[in-house]
Amino acid sequence: MKLVDKFTLCFLLIFFIVTPISIYSTHYSIKQRIDGVEIERLTKVNNEVALQLKSGISPDKYSQGRPISINTFPGELPKEKTLTEKQNYDQGDCRITVSSFYAIKGVNYKISSYNYVTQSSQILRGMLPVSLIKSLLMIVFVLIAARMLSRNILSPFNQSLAQMQKFNLRKKQPLVLAESNTREFKELNLLLKKMTDMAITEYGLVKEFSENASHELQTPLSVLRSKLELLADTNIQGNQAILIGEMQHAIEKMARINQSLLLLTKLENQEYEATENISFAKHIKSILGFYEDRIQMKALTLTTHISDDISLKMHPALADLLFDNLLGNAIRHNVKNGIINIKANHEAFVIENTGAAPVIPTEELFERFKKSDQCGESIGLGLAIVKQICELNKFNVRYTYHDGIHSLRVGFNGTTVADGAAFLAKV
Repeated sequence: MKLVDKFTLCFLLIFFIVTPISIYSTHYSIKQRIDGVEIERLTKVNNEVALQLKSGISPDKYSQGRPISINTFPGELPKEKTLTEKQNYDQGDCRITVSSFYAIKGVNYKISSYNYVTQSSQILRGMLPVSLIKSLLMIVFVLIAARMLSRNILSPFNQSLAQMQKFNLRKKQPLVLAESNTREFKELNLLLKKMTDMAITEYGLVKEFSENASHELQTPLSVLRSKLELLADTNIQGNQAILIGEMQHAIEKMARINQSLLLLTKLENQEYEATENISFAKHIKSILGFYEDRIQMKALTLTTHISDDISLKMHPALADLLFDNLLGNAIRHNVKNGIINIKANHEAFVIENTGAAPVIPTEELFERFKKSDQCGESIGLGLAIVKQICELNKFNVRYTYHDGIHSLRVGFNGTTVADGAAFLAKV
């Protein structure tokens, strides 16, 4: 929900809460004012009649044709010199009667006068249509004004948001934000500028460090390889040959770790940009050709169901790397005379293989240096690279194990991958 919509909803909520209270208070105030004015007028009428009685003037002339009654009052006068009585009628009128008590020349009098005013319910009925029209107009004007004002007031914010969306760390171009005379937007722009400049600097330093570290490690690794090869050509004993073999194995593993970490850094920095669609099926079949010997050496049964029309927008090198890691894992972690099933269409890619059960939860195997102990040759970075490639290309990746079958599914373009026969039926 947009910011202007939230402000509009908050205002409308306040409006709907305040409006009934305002209508009730206005109605009450109007009714009290009408009744008060009429009671005050009737009290003055009673006082005028009482003055005429005190002056010895007959009030008949004044009271003739008016709703006034003059009666003697037996006994003592009440403490309240003026009493008011209201009576509602079905016709919508309310009768107000004001009775005043006076002692004039030793005689007690009760002088009463009355008049009809509009009932409160009638006043409310008259107010409701006007209030409803006013409320509708207010809602319409608020919605229109909010949209118009948001274009001007929130314009610097929207421009800054658009610039942030276009910001590319790899290009190392400083962020350029629009000027604003609003203090909050000024502070936001300063903070964004500071953060992006710092990110550009740190990105350059990290990239330079990773590249330098990788490059510098290659030299000692190459020296160690050559020295071990020279040492292997000399006269050595059996136990020395074993140690040399272990050292060579450790060096090769270190080289693979170095290359994998450098690759992960490049993936995290989004250095592989997809510029065009590729035929993913061709890449799968190409990688399969390289692994034919390894599949035969382990006596694995390979089954493929691959559609030829799989077109994906991703970097070709990443497509090769994705499938190479998955197929390599399927062979490395398989058992003798095991099976590998590969299924792919325009929605998803699935590779299944037999193998021992993982000793840790499958979702943890996507983390760096997390691996099952069933294969000591693994460096624990293959699935981390797979996950990073999938995140970079917005693919869904899922790894499950059931009844001796490892199943890794990659859904293209956010597709949720179906299981087993349901997916195979689509291929």
